[in-house]
Amino acid sequence: MTRLRLLVATSGLCVMAVEMTGLRLLAPHFGTSLLVTTALIGSLMGFLSLGYWLGGRWGDRHPTLPALCKVTAVAAALVVALPFISQPILGAASATLRPLIQGEALSEPLVAWVSLLGGILGTLALMAAPITLMGTVSPWAIRLAVDDISTSGAAAGRLYALSTAGSIIGTFLPALVLIPLLGVRNTFVIIGVTLLTVSGLGLLTGPRAALPLLAAGLLAVPQGTVRAMDGLVWESESIYHFIQVVHEPFGPCEDAVHLYLNEGVGVHSVKCTDPSREIRGVWNYMAAAPLWMDDPGALSDVLIVGLAGGTIGRQILDAFPEARVDGVEIDGDVVEVGRLFFDNDDPRIHPIVMDGRVFLQNTERTYDLILMDAYRQPYIPFHLVTREFFTLVHERLSDDGVLAVNVASVRGVSRSLAAMIYRTIREVFEMAVLIDATQSNDVIVATKRAKDPALGGRQIADHADRGGLRRIVKRLPKRIVGPVEGWEDAQVLTDDRAPVELAWDMMTVEYAR
Repeated sequence: MTRLRLLVATSGLCVMAVEMTGLRLLAPHFGTSLLVTTALIGSLMGFLSLGYWLGGRWGDRHPTLPALCKVTAVAAALVVALPFISQPILGAASATLRPLIQGEALSEPLVAWVSLLGGILGTLALMAAPITLMGTVSPWAIRLAVDDISTSGAAAGRLYALSTAGSIIGTFLPALVLIPLLGVRNTFVIIGVTLLTVSGLGLLTGPRAALPLLAAGLLAVPQGTVRAMDGLVWESESIYHFIQVVHEPFGPCEDAVHLYLNEGVGVHSVKCTDPSREIRGVWNYMAAAPLWMDDPGALSDVLIVGLAGGTIGRQILDAFPEARVDGVEIDGDVVEVGRLFFDNDDPRIHPIVMDGRVFLQNTERTYDLILMDAYRQPYIPFHLVTREFFTLVHERLSDDGVLAVNVASVRGVSRSLAAMIYRTIREVFEMAVLIDATQSNDVIVATKRAKDPALGGRQIADHADRGGLRRIVKRLPKRIVGPVEGWEDAQVLTDDRAPVELAWDMMTVEYAR
C-alpha cells in the first residue's frame, strides 16, 4: 500500500509539473499568451479525462500494482523524451511567426499556416500520451486500494488527497526551483526520472533496474540551443522569459546587438556595436515624447515601464543628458542581460525590478515623462492598458507631464488594438495623438493638459542636433497622424474587461487573410 500511495502522489506531482513546464516549452516559440495557455491547459485536461476513463477500464482488467507501474513507466519515458522530440517540431513551426508579425509577405502562406498549426498540435499530441497514461493512475489506484466496499469512500478520499498534494508540489517546484536552476529540458528529465524511479520500485529487477539511472544520464547531454539563430551569443531562461541576445544587422548598422524575449518576434532592445552609428526605430520616437512639454529642456525625471535592455533610456539620455531615468522591469534576469550587453549599466539609469503597475501603486514620486514599453509583441499585459491603470499614470505625472505608449501593430490591417488603447487613454488624458513610427509599432503620446497634437513636430526643429532625435527630425512631423481612426467607437479597456489579446489575434488573422 505504501508503494501505491507513493506512486499516486508522484503521478499527481508529475502531471502538474509537465503542465507547468509545458508552458515554458512553448514560450520560446509561441509566447505565453492567454490563447496559448488556454490551449495547453484545456488540451491537457482533455487528456486527463481520457486517462481517467482508461484507468477505470484497465484497473478492472488488470487489478495489480505491477500492471499499473508498467503504464506509469511508459509515461515517465515519454516525459523524458518530450523536450528532445518537440524542439525540432516547435522550431519549424515558429519560423513562420516573425515575418507574420513584422508585416512581411509570406511566400507560401498555406505552408506557413499548416506548419504553425501543425507545430502546436504536434506538441500537444506529444504531451497527450504521458498525460493520458498518468491520468489512469487515480481510478486504477482506487481499484487496488478498495478491499471493503464499506470503506471505499475513505480509500478514494485518501488517494485523491495524496494526488492533489503531489499536484500542489508539482505546480510550484518547476517554477520556483527546477526551471530557474536547471532549465526546461532538464526539468522534464528530472520529472520523468522521478516517476520512472517510483514506477520501478519492486517492478524493474536485474538489468532493468538501471533504467532510471540511464534516463538520468540525459542530464549530462550538452544542452545546446533551444532556438538556433545566426549570431546567437546568449540564451537563458528566467522565471518570466526565454531570453536571447543575437548579433545581426539593424538598418545601416551591420553588427547590432538584439534582445529577443520568448517567441522572438519583437526586438526589445538594440545597440549598434559601432558607437558612431545611430540606430533609428520606435525608440527614437519614444525619446521624442518630451517635445510635447512646454519646455522640453526642463525634463528632469523619467519613468520607463518595460526597461528591457535600456535602449529607450539611452535614447532619452542622448537627447536630454540632464534627465534621471527610473526603469521598471519585471524580470531581474533581463535587467542583468541589459547590463552585460546593452545600456543598463549607465549610472543615470536606475533599474527597478518590479511589475510596472505595482511600482506606480506604491511610489509617491511624480515624473515629467512616463514611457510605456511593456507591450511586447504579439501580446500585452492587460493590467497595463486599462482605464484604471492610466488613471494611476495620470496621478504620477507632473502638471506638464507627458505619457508615451509603444503599441505593437501589424502593417496593412486595421488599428483596432491601437484604437482601444487610444480611446482608453482619452478617457483620462486631455490630448492624445498617434505617431506612425514603424511598420510594426505605433506610438501614442498623451498630455495632461490640452495641447496642439502637432506640438512635438514643430519643436523637434529646435532640438535637431540632439542625439536620439537627429535621425527623425524630418520624419517626426510627417508621422504624426492625429487620432486613431475609429477611436470613438472603440471599447474602453477596464480591469474588468480588456480583450487585448483577442484584438491582436483578430488583426493577425486579418493580415493572414
